[in-house]
Amino acid sequence: MKNYVKPVVLANEELAEGVYAASGDCYTVTGYIHQSPELGRGDYRVQFNGVHNAADGHHSGEQVLIISFNLPVVYKDSNGTLVGGDGTNTISIKYNYHNNQTDNIGLGDVIVEADQGLALAGAILTCNHDCGQH
Repeated sequence: MKNYVKPVVLANEELAEGVYAASGDCYTVTGYIHQSPELGRGDYRVQFNGVHNAADGHHSGEQVLIISFNLPVVYKDSNGTLVGGDGTNTISIKYNYHNNQTDNIGLGDVIVEADQGLALAGAILTCNHDCGQH
């Protein structure tokens, strides 16, 4: 098994929205805010993607996306199921995708409401190491 290597995040004040990338034990997850509140729509939409790269060859059948923000958020919607953190800076969302040893997941948008200035502080995608089929 690989050792966990903490990612480095660099701030760039010239960008409107940043991209966040992090690694877990077998997933790398990226996310970025692609829609901010505007007249008639008061939510943020954050796109997340995961790459499964299991060195030991395992498959996955359940994932949990743990997202940290700089502000408290109210969860609105996603392609998964909220399992915790609504109204706080960190929310957890469960997904049930089957992933082979190496695979990509387009987790889709996570929709949240928050005060102006919302930014991603971090994200991790965990793995249950079992697809239930193999």
